[in-house]
Amino acid sequence: MRSSLRYLVSLVVGFVVAGVAVSVANTPGFLPVAIAPLYAATTSLVLRHRDGWKRLFRFGNQRWSDRKRGALGGGIAALSFSLLLNVSIAVGLVGIGLMFFGQALTVADYESLPE
Repeated sequence: MRSSLRYLVSLVVGFVVAGVAVSVANTPGFLPVAIAPLYAATTSLVLRHRDGWKRLFRFGNQRWSDRKRGALGGGIAALSFSLLLNVSIAVGLVGIGLMFFGQALTVADYESLPE
């Protein structure tokens, strides 16, 4: 994907998620403003390294420890997200955005390693 198209899609995703947060959540302050760059950067990283994401989600010969680690991570993320969502919708969106941002950075770092 061309970088200009990737950045355009990323900006649209960031502003749409921020717009939904502002329209749904009555959160005062600048927290909804933090949502747009977070989701835009995450979307850009995911689109840039989509081959790494495909390899990550490929179901091949997974070990039992990999499956346990994935279940543990998913459970902790779901619990944390539900607790953050109880604070406010904007806080929940920032929390899940930070989780995806961390995953996108990890996939990007993994792809940059020499084979």
